Amino acid sequence: MMCKVLIFSCISVALLMTTAYGASLSPEKLEILPALIKDLEILEESKNKIHVVLYTPNEIKECSQQTLQCYLEEMVMLEKEIEDEPEIKNEFKNALQNIKKNLHRLKDLSPTGGECKICEANDKKNFPDFLQQLTNLLRSMQK
Repeated sequence: MMCKVLIFSCISVALLMTTAYGASLSPEKLEILPALIKDLEILEESKNKIHVVLYTPNEIKECSQQTLQCYLEEMVMLEKEIEDEPEIKNEFKNALQNIKKNLHRLKDLSPTGGECKICEANDKKNFPDFLQQLTNLLRSMQK
């Protein structure tokens, strides 16, 4: 009986500590984040071929859902921008579709924030900087 009480107490403490210090990533997030980073690396290979300026949110944990939504909207814009360039479009078509799908899934798993600025209120940056900011955000979410 004493052993059961001790085990239950340890589990309770672990749950309280997880709640106090931030819950670990869900299994679904653990699956989505590496896939997203891998697809972004595909885009990274030809970042000098893409000449577009996109709204680039700052990394704000309280506004993660809004930040991810902004990145998702800008990926749609990127897709439209490279539509007229068949070489680039064919090279990145699958990666862009996967990125959009996974950003949407990740956004739905993220908590909603309080007062977060709209996407258009962020600075516009060139594609390589946009890509780097998004990759940094996703890596920070993995920790």
